[in-house]
Amino acid sequence: MTDLLGTLLRTAILDDAAYQEWRERPNLFLRGIVLILLVTLLAGIISFGVNLFQRVTAPDAAEIERAVRQGFEESFRYNPAWQEMDPEARWMVERTIDTFVPMIVDIASVETPLPRGIAGFLEALGGWLTRALTAIGGWLFYGALVLIFVNLLGGSAKLPDFLGMVALYSIPALLGLLRPVPCLGGLLAFAGMIWSIVVYIKAVSVASDLDAGRAILATIAPLAILSLLAFVLTLLWLSWLVIVF
Repeated sequence: MTDLLGTLLRTAILDDAAYQEWRERPNLFLRGIVLILLVTLLAGIISFGVNLFQRVTAPDAAEIERAVRQGFEESFRYNPAWQEMDPEARWMVERTIDTFVPMIVDIASVETPLPRGIAGFLEALGGWLTRALTAIGGWLFYGALVLIFVNLLGGSAKLPDFLGMVALYSIPALLGLLRPVPCLGGLLAFAGMIWSIVVYIKAVSVASDLDAGRAILATIAPLAILSLLAFVLTLLWLSWLVIVF
């Protein structure tokens, strides 16, 4: 176990020998599933605790109003369209808060068939587990797309082994454990995300025997295509709205 943890930690610092050691381990695909599940659950454990506390405690009307007003203030501060809003319209928006907040409190206070503590625990647990399952789905889907481009660029790898290798990208995501920490947590989580991309590219290179340049291209090509597809679909949807309305 100590050797395994040492290998995983060394992959985070891009140690070539660690990647080879991981590549030679048996049942790489299953190891990849377990690794992503454990890392995702561990990285979200503090958020799970915070979410659990919020769900099992009674709603605080003052806190809800503060959060809503803060959201409106940020919109007025950073959204040009809101900044150009005339004073009367802004007054009407602010007045809606007085109606909006009690509605939120009433909805949050609705009695459920189960006691608040049990219902809150189950909701928080469901969100925590759903995040891990979503990570597994994203790993499988995006990894399969990357492997297509790996083959197009001259590399080769079997899908299960390839997925087991790129699962190493999840290690830097452990920095997400600190996300709830004010200011510093968000910065560390962002740094972990960037480093995860670096580890992913390194794993692609090792798994497929591609050089760094082609590994980078194979890694980002699916994202570029998916982004372009989303942009085109958005334009088509907006065009449909213009035609219909």
